[in-house]
Amino acid sequence: VAAGPARIANRRRAAARAEDDAPAETLRSIRPTRVAAEREWATSTGRDTGRDTGRDTGRGVSPKIALGGLAALMVVFLSVILWLPEVLENDAGTSGEPAGTAEQKSGQPAPALPEEDTAEVQPATEAELKSATDEALGRLLSGLERLRARGIDQWGGQVFAAVLETYEQGDQAYLEKKYRLAGERYEEAAAMLEPLFARVDGVFAETLTGAKRAFDAENHAEAVRLFELAVAITPDNTEAKEGLARARNLASVLSLTDQALTFEKDLELQAAKLSFEKALELDPAWQPAADGIARVTEAIRQRSFEQRMSEGLEALAMADLDSARAAFNAAKALKPESREPADGLLQVDQESRLANIRALEKQAGELERNEEWQTAIATYEELSEIDPDLQFVREGLARAKERAAIHKSLQTFINNPDSLSAPATMQKATRLLLQVTTMEPTGPRLEDQKNELARLLKRAATPLTVQLVSDNATEVSIFRVGKLGTFSRQELDLRPGAYVATGSRVGYRDVRLEFRVGPEMDPGPIVIKCEEPI
Repeated sequence: VAAGPARIANRRRAAARAEDDAPAETLRSIRPTRVAAEREWATSTGRDTGRDTGRDTGRGVSPKIALGGLAALMVVFLSVILWLPEVLENDAGTSGEPAGTAEQKSGQPAPALPEEDTAEVQPATEAELKSATDEALGRLLSGLERLRARGIDQWGGQVFAAVLETYEQGDQAYLEKKYRLAGERYEEAAAMLEPLFARVDGVFAETLTGAKRAFDAENHAEAVRLFELAVAITPDNTEAKEGLARARNLASVLSLTDQALTFEKDLELQAAKLSFEKALELDPAWQPAADGIARVTEAIRQRSFEQRMSEGLEALAMADLDSARAAFNAAKALKPESREPADGLLQVDQESRLANIRALEKQAGELERNEEWQTAIATYEELSEIDPDLQFVREGLARAKERAAIHKSLQTFINNPDSLSAPATMQKATRLLLQVTTMEPTGPRLEDQKNELARLLKRAATPLTVQLVSDNATEVSIFRVGKLGTFSRQELDLRPGAYVATGSRVGYRDVRLEFRVGPEMDPGPIVIKCEEPI
């Protein structure tokens, strides 16, 4: 099924046009950039001379550039696959034009085949080679990125340098369109990466162990270096990250700890505690600082305890009970297990109790003399809570309650003088007045109340003349007085107080009128008439 010279020439021209469109431009714009990046990394890390600096100063191909280039190549590859058959068929459908005709029309010579291929290669075969090469490159890039995420640049050594060199050879072949050779170099570089994957966990474990040994030996620089390498290999390892943070602070922590020990030796306890605390702030897991804080804190507590006890005893001797109580309570807070503060507080309570009783007794006597009986009751009740067996407290409480009740009753009658007009109320008020008259002693307040009630009783017993006016047709009644019948004018003698008069008349609405009678008022005639017809 040979195609013939014309068909072969057509296929070559189509393949040349397909490669000259996008892939060549993509290679020219992407591949040199990636190769340059790798060369820059090699130069900065010493890979160009075969040295391993042990420092991560470059990352090779940027993931964005590599993946972007790979994506562009895949798009071009798919475009060629979809577009090339149509071009070939169009070329095949021409009128049997010789192969050289198109070249003559375009004025451009047909591109030569790659140097390593001496025989004619079908375009589809070359496209497949290029696709396979891109796949090999993708696998290599994926492996590189995975290892670089595990810090390969810092521990890969000559093996990783060889990988990069082989990788660069593949890129150079790719730029020269030697796809088979490029693919072989990419595959070779990817195969060289496999042993490095197997070494990751072991290198990490060995590095972490060495870092911890360096830290325990207080070798600051070596601990930082190894912990940084461990974090680069396994960034999410908590032990490595915490170890790195501690290692970076180790020099400062050691200096602060030594300073604190010197302060402690000189009995400058607060300064020692401050230095230990600063060391612990930098490294919360630094046990020497934690032990030092506990030791110094206890020494400070003992010294403060002894000082507070001395202050409490001195204040107690001077009868400064508030200061003594505060000092003993402070000592108790410092050493709750000690009995000494409790004994001091017991002495303070006893002295305070006696002083309180004396003060309240004096206060209650003063209140009685001022006839402030309710406040005196409260004072005696307070004394009773302190010691209910005190005789003067029981007697004083009873006396204060009796006088308070008398004052309250007197004031009730005084505040409602109109109620004294009722015979029963007048009788109660008269009996209370007789009781107060016989009481001894009586103070100014009780005397004033007694005199005022006597005046009001006299007032309530003295009737006053009141004029009533009606229409001689209204039936008039006064509550607590009686029915007065109909009249046009009438006078009544009524005791001071409040009264209610009512009037009723057939065919008219009833009326109701409230009025007061008292010597200090002149109400005028009381008019009671039913005037609103129903």
